[in-house]
Amino acid sequence: MDNQWVSFSLAGEKYAHPVGSIKEVLRYQEPSPIPGAPYDVDGILNIRGEVLTVISARKLMDLPEDPRSEDSRIISIETDDGLCGIVVDKVEAIVGFDGKSIEPPPSQDAGGIIQGTIHREGELYIVANFLPHCEGVAQQM
Repeated sequence: MDNQWVSFSLAGEKYAHPVGSIKEVLRYQEPSPIPGAPYDVDGILNIRGEVLTVISARKLMDLPEDPRSEDSRIISIETDDGLCGIVVDKVEAIVGFDGKSIEPPPSQDAGGIIQGTIHREGELYIVANFLPHCEGVAQQM
């Protein structure tokens, strides 16, 4: 599974996230807000009896907010403490590449989400891993 990645777009850039921790991709639904939640948490959803904490990838990565569209999706990530959903602009495809080919980022972001970049078929992908952040949020909620 190390070679399988979900590609998605966010603020005009292409990203890839490892498939291994992803449970499913959902159409965007407006979450119920949670008073006092961290800045990047948009709220929660009930998905077939499971609580899904919804996080805005744009807020998390300090990108400008943009209205949700028909293409907006929630990438559901499984943690030991529950489900976490990352809102992205559009999920594009499952792509394959060797994780060993990832070039490290020029500087480490505070949350450790950005793992590096990779060039594939003439496209530049920013490799992201939201799982550690989701695990931290799941423990707080």
